[in-house]
Amino acid sequence: MEAKKLVGYLQPLSAYPGDVISVKVSSDSGADYHASLVKLICGDNRDRGTGYQEEIIPATFEGNYSGREQHLVPGSYACLGELQGLTEFGFSCWFYPTLPDKDQVLLAGPGLTVRIKNATCYVHYLETSLELSLHLHRKRWHQLSFSVSAGCLAGKIKRLGRGAGEVQKREFSLQADLNSPLLQLQNGHWWLATDDPEQGGKYNGRIEAPLLSTVVDLGVLEQMSPATANRDQLIAAWDFSRDMASDEFTDISGNNIAGKFYQQPTRAVTGVHWDSSVQRWTDKPEHYGAVHFHDDDLIDAGWDTDFSFQLPQDMTSGVYAVKLTSTEEDLIPFFVSPGPGSAKNNVALLMSTATYLAYANQRMSLGHGMFGRGPRSPSDMYLVENPEVGNSLYEHHNDGSGVHFSSYLRPLLNIKPKTTTWAFNADTNLTAWLNAIDQPFDIITDEQLHLHGDDLLADYRVLITGTHPEYYSTNMLDGVSNWMDKGGRLMYMGGNGFYWRVAYHPDNPAIIEVRRAEDGTRAWIAESGEYYHQFTGEYGGLWRRLGRPPNELVGIGFAAQGFDGGTHYRLSRQSSDLRVSFILQGLDGNGLIGDHGTQAGGAAGEEIDRFDTKLGSPAHAIVIASSEDHKPGMLRAKEEFLMTVEVPRSEEVRADMIFFETPSGGAVFSTGSISYAGSLSTNNYKNDIARLTGNVLTRFLDVKAFDYPGV
Repeated sequence: MEAKKLVGYLQPLSAYPGDVISVKVSSDSGADYHASLVKLICGDNRDRGTGYQEEIIPATFEGNYSGREQHLVPGSYACLGELQGLTEFGFSCWFYPTLPDKDQVLLAGPGLTVRIKNATCYVHYLETSLELSLHLHRKRWHQLSFSVSAGCLAGKIKRLGRGAGEVQKREFSLQADLNSPLLQLQNGHWWLATDDPEQGGKYNGRIEAPLLSTVVDLGVLEQMSPATANRDQLIAAWDFSRDMASDEFTDISGNNIAGKFYQQPTRAVTGVHWDSSVQRWTDKPEHYGAVHFHDDDLIDAGWDTDFSFQLPQDMTSGVYAVKLTSTEEDLIPFFVSPGPGSAKNNVALLMSTATYLAYANQRMSLGHGMFGRGPRSPSDMYLVENPEVGNSLYEHHNDGSGVHFSSYLRPLLNIKPKTTTWAFNADTNLTAWLNAIDQPFDIITDEQLHLHGDDLLADYRVLITGTHPEYYSTNMLDGVSNWMDKGGRLMYMGGNGFYWRVAYHPDNPAIIEVRRAEDGTRAWIAESGEYYHQFTGEYGGLWRRLGRPPNELVGIGFAAQGFDGGTHYRLSRQSSDLRVSFILQGLDGNGLIGDHGTQAGGAAGEEIDRFDTKLGSPAHAIVIASSEDHKPGMLRAKEEFLMTVEVPRSEEVRADMIFFETPSGGAVFSTGSISYAGSLSTNNYKNDIARLTGNVLTRFLDVKAFDYPGV
């Protein structure tokens, strides 16, 4: 199986009529391609799936285009600014290498490069090289100081002990005569973590407190810091502990040589001064003056636009895709929502774009880990062969640290139809169902919900979630909660929802951040002292641990996961309550629901949620049905137990389908299973799951308020 040769991305991902969509394409073979527009009805093209469906939409951009290859250049780095010509100067910084044996670049400027190779630091200036032979240790803080003065290049490096308060263990200094006459350097940019920004970042590790001074005495230079240095001695001094959410950083020398980060290195990380006395960077920013660079960071591929088009003002809301066709095909989805002030339908389907980004380009299933199944498609092969396309929030960087950021400004190989039915592609089972029952609906997205809160939802009577709305920002959660307080009716059509807190970049909502703190079913955990988001200063981790468990919002919360097949639900004794009679109307009454579907075994599977009043499930909620007979692979979620003992299978490993009314006259229906939506289409939508779900939607659309029974 060969990897894809034709890939692309577009921006924005969430759009309104009248917006301009920019499309960026790489044809690795150089082959020309045809571009067209389709409306996606369903992307599930598996043999047992709902069936791929698209509608061709006339478009002004449709036609043939010349193919060309566009490259992916990963690696985060920083521009320290453009400096005037220097003759004599000193430089110092702290650094914390995480892959010291790898050939990489710490600093570069006109005529100057500081490299790390084989765990040794080298300073190259003009035609002179200085080897500072102190062996660099992984994940230990080192201080580098070097100076250029008349005829001399001098350097010193020292390493701290494992604790910030320990004495210095070793230091090494050396000087060499310059092989070339001392020349005034030409004006030029100075860089951290790269010597050529067109080749991306070339360093793995942390850097703190870079400083340029007129001081050339190494003993004096190493004692200087951006905060304490005499300003008369400073050329520039950059403080990374300020403006933590920004891509720019401050020169505090008074000379206004501001810098900028590229490809989103990780900030709000512990620095050389951190002593464990604080855990939140806002409490002592000076303890968080470091920045963690990775040579595989990629937030913005930066490709040139191949073509762009403006969405018609009368374009209907929906899931669309730019379709590229050569000897192969690529479909690049985007979402169109009703513009502000335009007419709305009564139903909104909320596309889980934050969750899509969290899983974007995930490789867990491509050959390693508990989910490993190996590449199964040309898209999978592209991910295997092109790691430079960037990571999901489930991966580790090359240096072993967890991936904190994801964005849609790059090719996303699994956020498209005809791929695995997870997240986006699974959610197209819901668009297919709504189309099959001729239910008018609007598409809205997490990004829009984050930006506009409950104002986005104000005109909708019914909100339908996707199959896996796992990642939620505070604004998103507040938006849904506030809308429900005003009488909204929510259909939670999945499992493992409202689970992780995320933060959006304050200036660029294409980028999200996660800090996996302390608990939860997760691929990695944030480092000690680094549980707070750099974008917002908010504590990261599970909403369950943050005092807002999903049970309080939708009545159920994550209980177990397993990927060896689904099962059915069985009606409960509570299902005979007249309050839920409208939901079960027309069912045959044999007690089983959903013993069919695109997920082998039935509608309850993959990741499932359980009713639990101890976690905030409303006492007046009715558990309509619960799953049973799960396969051995369905295991309790990690946060469900406390000690490292064998966890017996119990009745708590189940998906609960529930209903409850809210005090404002609204209501909630929750399915408790990611697999649920895959059972809607069985027998051409003539089945118990489709009938039951349709009953809920019909009643939720009724303007009549629900009677709140109280508790």
